[in-house]
Parts: sequence; structure tokens; C-alpha cells
Amino acid sequence: MAHTPFKTVGMVGLGKMGGAIAKALVTQGTHVFAFDPNLKVSPIEGVTLVSTLDALMKEAGLFVIAVKPNFVQPVLREFQKPGIFVSIAAGITYDQLVTSTPKGSTCVRVMPNLPLVSNRGAMGYYCEEEGVSHTERLFYGMGECIRISKETLMDVVTGLSGSGPAYVLTFLQAMAEAGLQEGLSYEESLGLAMETIEGTLVYFRDLRTKDKAVHPMEVRNWVTSPGGTTIFGLDALERGGFSTAVRDAVRRATERSRELGKG
Repeated sequence: MAHTPFKTVGMVGLGKMGGAIAKALVTQGTHVFAFDPNLKVSPIEGVTLVSTLDALMKEAGLFVIAVKPNFVQPVLREFQKPGIFVSIAAGITYDQLVTSTPKGSTCVRVMPNLPLVSNRGAMGYYCEEEGVSHTERLFYGMGECIRISKETLMDVVTGLSGSGPAYVLTFLQAMAEAGLQEGLSYEESLGLAMETIEGTLVYFRDLRTKDKAVHPMEVRNWVTSPGGTTIFGLDALERGGFSTAVRDAVRRATERSRELGKG
């Protein structure tokens, strides 16, 4: 079945993530109206900025709420008629969305990440059955969109894929600095590091399309020769606590998402 994008979508907030979603929607042919009191002109071509929430309500029936978590419920309480409300705020629960929106509304809690602007996002969402088709339609073509079975796991999505790009970029910078330290120019080192990370993921994804049972450690072993350079590098990573640090990062970000939900 061919994808039919929404004709109009209302955005509340055009920050980094809200702006990324708006830009992706515009490329699909959706007319995006946005309300952001911090802006006087739209920073995104094809997005029409309106001056009030009332004006936004007149233009769309589906709204993406892309404001900081502490503003989500106050903003939702301003809406006067039922609609479809998609919140991308960390920690704000589905019940908080439902109790803050007009009766008869459809609510969705979603955690996207920034690569969606390049159609490579990783998005987890939670909602009742009536919200599934709206969510899949809204984020169509922006990347992997996965319905999460239990809402309690949405905080894990936030800690893993929501915050994940920052972890990957930190790893990328560390690799680039290591090459610089060993004598490569920064551009040479960064270019090699970027292609290594992206190429490895593309290669592993291709392997997984043929065999879902392929494990990352199995493939790692293919490039780890006895007494070779890779095993010495891996040993240094583990002595530095690399795997534990990554797990701790996801765990701490998950805990913070839970804390945000408690206000």
C-alpha cells in the first residue's frame, strides 16, 4: 500500500528534535504549521509559523508536542477540542498525556532520535491500538519505528536510542583523537573513523538480513586474529571499562527519564 502523508500537522516547539521532525514531514509533502513562542520567523523552509496555540488548533488535527517535559501538560491543557497528540518528551507518561488532553483525544508517547532527519531514526512508541496507524503514518520513511509492548520500557528506549547518538558521537570523537595522537591529521582520522563505524554497521545489517542469529561478538571474532593488533586493542578497551561504561550510560539515562516523569 502506498504511503499517504498527513496533509497538515501541527508542531508545538521547533527545537532540535521538533525541527528535525518538521523538516522530515515537509520533504514528504506535509504542510507543517508550528507554534514556538521563542521564534519570530520559521527557521525551516515550508513550515508556517503561527502566533498562538488557538491559531494552530484551527490548522491541524494531529499535533506533535516537542517542548521540554515540564511544559507538556500545561501546553496540552490549552487545547479545547479532541485531536491526535504525539508527545516526544522524555519521562511524560501516557496517562499524563490522556488526563491533560480533551476527552476523546488519541495520545501517543514516542521517543525519536535525531538521525530521523536523515531518514535513519530509531523510534520507540507506546499507545493504545487506535494510535498505531497514526504513528506509523507520521514517522513513515524517517527510520525504524517500533511499538513498545510495555510503557515502562519507554524509559529504556530513551536511555538507549534517544540518547544513543550522543554516545556514538563521543566514541567517534575518541577514535578521531586517537588517530590524531598517533600522527594522522584530524580530517584523515575523522574520515577513517566515520567510515569504519558506518561501514561496520552496514556490513553487520547485511549479515543479519541473511541470518538473524548472527551475533556481534561472532563477527568481532572474525577480525580478531591470535596475537594480532585487534585483540590488543580490545584488551585496552576492556581494561578501560568500555563495555561497563556503555551499559552504565544507558542505565543512568534510563533512570533520568524515570525521574523526569515524576516531576
